[in-house]
Amino acid sequence: MLKKLLCTLTALVMLVTPALAIKGEVVNPDELPYIPTEGSPSSWAASEIKKAADAGLIPQFTGDPSYQDEITQEQFAQLAVRLVEVIQKEELPAAAEGTFSDSDSLAVRKASQAGIVTGTGGDKFAPALTTNREQIATMLYRAVGTIETATGVDLAPKAGSMDGYTDRASVSPWAAEGVGVLAANGIMKGTSSVTLSPQDSCSVEQAILLAWRIYEQFTSL
Repeated sequence: MLKKLLCTLTALVMLVTPALAIKGEVVNPDELPYIPTEGSPSSWAASEIKKAADAGLIPQFTGDPSYQDEITQEQFAQLAVRLVEVIQKEELPAAAEGTFSDSDSLAVRKASQAGIVTGTGGDKFAPALTTNREQIATMLYRAVGTIETATGVDLAPKAGSMDGYTDRASVSPWAAEGVGVLAANGIMKGTSSVTLSPQDSCSVEQAILLAWRIYEQFTSL
């Protein structure tokens, strides 16, 4: 009798309790919860951010930043890894613990193993360091490469070009390829029709929009 009662109670609990993903498991994006940051997105970003949230692209950011805060290296690694995992529908492998002496974040180690991030030199990652537009472009460019290798889908068919931008000389040489490819393919738009502003900071909401554009490009092909 007791065994029967326990089975009944277990069944009732399962009916009223939402299913939870196993830790580390990549689930269907439709089943991923919308995890908002503090406050609300800017009006110009709200529509696309809602779409990104519905697609499961927004992770639980370390530090729970506002949408307008400058995104840190760790937070961007979390976003990039979520983007790749949602598109590939599988979990990325992680680099070994201790890869970086100043961060043991699982997302950072996954991004490192995938070649999306490389750290700041030595064994340092500087997780709380904020990023600028050319750094974001470089990391996203590497994420695009990871996705293309895994799926065979060409997300950036146009050759990189910064023609028409008056400040292209201010793009660092190591970032030129990534900035050029993302700009030519409409993933990273200029801050005006003639400026890239590569040294400008990048906010959380701006980074989410970049991830959304890559996801949208993938799902439209």
